[in-house]
Amino acid sequence: MQTRTTTALLEDLADPENESVWVEFDARFRPILAAFGRRLGLNEEDAADAAQDALARFVQAYRSGGYDRERGRLRSWMIGIARNAVRESQRKRLSRREVRGASAVIEMPDNGDVELIWEEEAERALLQEGLRELRKQSKANESTIRAFELLALGGRSPASVAEELGMSSNDVYLAKHRCLQKLRAILTDLREAYEG
Repeated sequence: MQTRTTTALLEDLADPENESVWVEFDARFRPILAAFGRRLGLNEEDAADAAQDALARFVQAYRSGGYDRERGRLRSWMIGIARNAVRESQRKRLSRREVRGASAVIEMPDNGDVELIWEEEAERALLQEGLRELRKQSKANESTIRAFELLALGGRSPASVAEELGMSSNDVYLAKHRCLQKLRAILTDLREAYEG
């Protein structure tokens, strides 16, 4: 796994010529930003636009010295930028009169709820990246990983997973154990990189 720490990523973002860092930063945060926008009421297209806007605002502000670690966590700064991008998207939508009879006042959840939404979406994105890494790193076949997903993440019964995948119930339990152990290690590494 070649995930750079957030600190290293931020240091590299200062270099406007470093295209690969933008790609990595975008891959890390765009899914969270888009899901965040959807959770705050945007449709798919507007959430994607708000995510793009938030990323562009972030990079511009960061490169001009707008982020200071001494004043707060990166997550808090990103939430503020994302919240403003969502609010701006909602304003544009209202000005296009797409929402008849809607109030001109844009309601946003309070700070605690917004942070909780961000954390949930960040965890979901981290899990998805962890599952991609599990598939890349694991020597297990696809049916073993699929059994794990259906049982551990999908809430299915061992018997129904075994029947669907043509495995024994014991094999389903073993798949869950092996994949869960590997996924935990992957997620630990990813969290360290994301928080570092």
